[in-house]
Amino acid sequence: MLEIAKLLGMLVAGGLAGAFVTEWFRRRRSKVQPIPLIERVNRIVNPALQGFTLARVVGNSTSYQLEEVKDLREYQLTMRNASSIHLRDAEVQFEFPADDVQAWASRPTLSKTPLEPVDVKATEPWKKAFRWRIPHLPSGDSVEFTFQAVGPSSEKYEAALYNCDGVIFESVVGEPAPKKRVGSAIFSIAFAGLVITGLLIALFLAGHLISPSGEKFVTIKLAGCDLIVDSFYDTYTQSFNSPWRIKQRIFNSGSQDCVIKSEKINVANPATIKAGEVLEKERLTQSAPTLLDVEISVGATSGSLSTTNIPLYVPR
Repeated sequence: MLEIAKLLGMLVAGGLAGAFVTEWFRRRRSKVQPIPLIERVNRIVNPALQGFTLARVVGNSTSYQLEEVKDLREYQLTMRNASSIHLRDAEVQFEFPADDVQAWASRPTLSKTPLEPVDVKATEPWKKAFRWRIPHLPSGDSVEFTFQAVGPSSEKYEAALYNCDGVIFESVVGEPAPKKRVGSAIFSIAFAGLVITGLLIALFLAGHLISPSGEKFVTIKLAGCDLIVDSFYDTYTQSFNSPWRIKQRIFNSGSQDCVIKSEKINVANPATIKAGEVLEKERLTQSAPTLLDVEISVGATSGSLSTTNIPLYVPR
């Protein structure tokens, strides 16, 4: 009966770990997700060669002439769907502080579905507005916009998204740095956890491993860090005088890197746990472990550390 109870404990522990990961994904999907609007060009257009000028054709096909264009500003923007949401029938609107503006929109890179122009009035009479409906912009897709404004009163412009709940614009100047795929790391950790759980069960049934005892889960939300601490112990071998093995697993379930420090778990010097990764600490002791409140300091990599106490297994 004791062995069956230990086996059930292992299964419950594995289920709890899966529940933690599932809940983390659910909360992450429910948050507002930013879509970068990348400003690649925002500059005055000037002829590069001496003796040349900018001009456009005015008049009709039988009688036309060239008109010099001065103070021409060009904007090149990229809308990239970096969220996990597939946008359907979303609308995007741009406004510029000029009444003479030309606009162009590309097809999305992946879906190839043309954007559909929508009639719209600017919020101010001295502005020019453009709006498109985007039939399909899947996650990872992007679309390019180019605008040329004659004599704008400012280099500023406004952009907004409509009909896409849970998604907002994030203005970025220049190519943004690639973001770490925290979700993929979490999935890999969850899959590895399931494999390890299955291996532990197989070893237990074969009599090669004593099941973990007194497993303790603790959540830390402090100083910008979201951590899940798993503390447990077992015997290192099946011999009568086997030493005890204490293991601490610290999982960073947040979106930013976190620094931790605690002498009781052999992290005397600050250690960094990247978002979605796990820090493991293991030690052997001849004395039986006990559950005590242990001091641990945590904090974001760019900030100071804050201290709290959590229950962990440590040597007596």
